[in-house]
Amino acid sequence: MLLPLLALLALPLPAQAQDLRSEPVYPTVQSSAPAEDEEPILIPRVTAQQENFYLAVSDAAQGSVDTQEILDQVRQSMDLSNAKILVGVDQKPNNLTGAAQLVRGMLLFGDSDALSDDWVENGQELGYVGKGWIVVGVMLPEAPGAPTEVSVEPGRNVTAVGSGAEDRIQGAGQQQFDAQNYTQGLIEVARASATELKAPKDSTTAKIIGFGVLGLIVVGAVLATLIARHRKNRAAAAIARSKRGDMLVELLRQRALRLDKHGAHPAAGNPEGPSTQASAAIKNAIPPLNARARQLAEQYQDGGPLDADRLATMESTFADQEVLVAGSKALNSLLGSKFRNKDDWNAIVLTHRERLEDTAQFLNIPSVGQLECVPRLRTLIIEHTNRLDEVRQWAGGSQQRNQTTGQVLDALWIMRQELQREQSMAVQQVRAANLKLIDSLRERMLGVPGAENNSDPLSIVDRAYTRAKELTGKNQQVNS
Repeated sequence: MLLPLLALLALPLPAQAQDLRSEPVYPTVQSSAPAEDEEPILIPRVTAQQENFYLAVSDAAQGSVDTQEILDQVRQSMDLSNAKILVGVDQKPNNLTGAAQLVRGMLLFGDSDALSDDWVENGQELGYVGKGWIVVGVMLPEAPGAPTEVSVEPGRNVTAVGSGAEDRIQGAGQQQFDAQNYTQGLIEVARASATELKAPKDSTTAKIIGFGVLGLIVVGAVLATLIARHRKNRAAAAIARSKRGDMLVELLRQRALRLDKHGAHPAAGNPEGPSTQASAAIKNAIPPLNARARQLAEQYQDGGPLDADRLATMESTFADQEVLVAGSKALNSLLGSKFRNKDDWNAIVLTHRERLEDTAQFLNIPSVGQLECVPRLRTLIIEHTNRLDEVRQWAGGSQQRNQTTGQVLDALWIMRQELQREQSMAVQQVRAANLKLIDSLRERMLGVPGAENNSDPLSIVDRAYTRAKELTGKNQQVNS
């Protein structure tokens, strides 16, 4: 059965969809069975879903896109569309010929419901995409600056809003793609697909309501209807949990493999420095976390009922993996690169400058002038500003390499801890003196270096370091 399905990847584009494309979506030559020494074709699975928007990102493309940002930005555009949109993302090099074959692969071998039920009999003539679906394939380039391929195939009852829909969809996001901002480029492609293609409204809900009303009139049993609805909601919730469980099984295994391969590398430098301690803490937290993730995936690999508590455990374990993946990536990038990553270092400096600006704003409040903390805060602003200027020069290459990346990172980390400590003490003195402080300023001064609103590499590493210590503490409690 596999060989005929593989051959379908080479079938020509259905006539119904040709008006939305300037070239065939799929190769027009018949493919033969793959040789034994050829690598398999890997099709991305659905890794994220929000209402009618489905996102499938391959392992190769995971590091180039921000899945959550895409979901957040596309939500409003999906409200304007009646269609279900599946966007698949892969990155060269791979065994696919391009974005068009990626679309066909997701239809035939993916885990969505986008493939039409009668595709065997009528797919070549009427189209392979089911009614109400839009399938988009995006192939990211292997090298920066190379073009990004976009292919879109609408469902049988999906029509273009106006002429030139193909050009507008394929042109959407090209500016961002060319700038290597692949996340924003995918957002623009998804938005264009939702607005340039139109699907009729789904009448299923209206039919269900009509049958429900008819049942109420005939039976006259309001209580029975409420019970049935309650059972239906419970069943729907159970199905949703099962689908999410299936998705988490793959995600837990993928993140475990990534942590095994790309976990925090040992940091050379001061063994008492924060970067060395963070590297060791993250490295020690990975094995038990991955063991728990694989155990959860193994327990649910065959599907079946999934209660809310077990799903919550899978979700929290996946969230911990994401934190450690991000922290390991940021720490390895800062410490392991042969060349200074200027953007990363500048992001750390910028975040620290913002904290210094909060300190200056605090000192400008007339009522705090007599507090004991004021002289120390003024000194910190001057000292830290000078040090940050030196780091920027070091990152830009204008200073000699008289400091290692580990030494610079440790210095920045200690500075941020010092500033946080002094800001917290200042807020305590304000409270003791019954002085007023703007809520937003107080919250920022009481924040921690790894607060969620900070996205610089040092904050990301600090969050991973903090979570790794918490996980290690929990493991020790369990073992004891």
